[in-house]
Amino acid sequence: MPEWLIWFLIGAVLIAFEAIVAFTLYAGALSLGAFPAAIAAAGGASLELQVAIFAAGSAFSLVVIRPIAHRHLIMPPAARTGTDTLMGQEATVTQPVDGDGGQVKVRGGSVWSARALNPSQSFAAGERVRVDEVSGVALLVSSPGSEAPGPNPD
Repeated sequence: MPEWLIWFLIGAVLIAFEAIVAFTLYAGALSLGAFPAAIAAAGGASLELQVAIFAAGSAFSLVVIRPIAHRHLIMPPAARTGTDTLMGQEATVTQPVDGDGGQVKVRGGSVWSARALNPSQSFAAGERVRVDEVSGVALLVSSPGSEAPGPNPD
């Protein structure tokens, strides 16, 4: 079997291992050293030069290319936008809020319809409340000192 084909198969096996099993980018980085070694072997380079090219290509890809690729694969947590930004904010009651309705003003000055998260609670105008959920066009609010509810099971 020609040497270039051996190097090519080593590179292909490393890529397959990376894609199927590992996905840590180490095997993929090593495979980037095998392909230049295959090219050198196809050009008639000695085995020592092929191994040196494999080592240099692998080291370069591990030290330079892998960190760049890794940074691009790790996504930052999604930024909250829209009504999600209201969750956990404090608001000021502008019209009394109970289980049936009312109004609050959130930071930034927007006024929202609101209902008490616990229907037995009520809040007078001027009180501070915490936004716990957004339900349609209304905010569900509770006392700032109360424990925040868990995720909605819907």
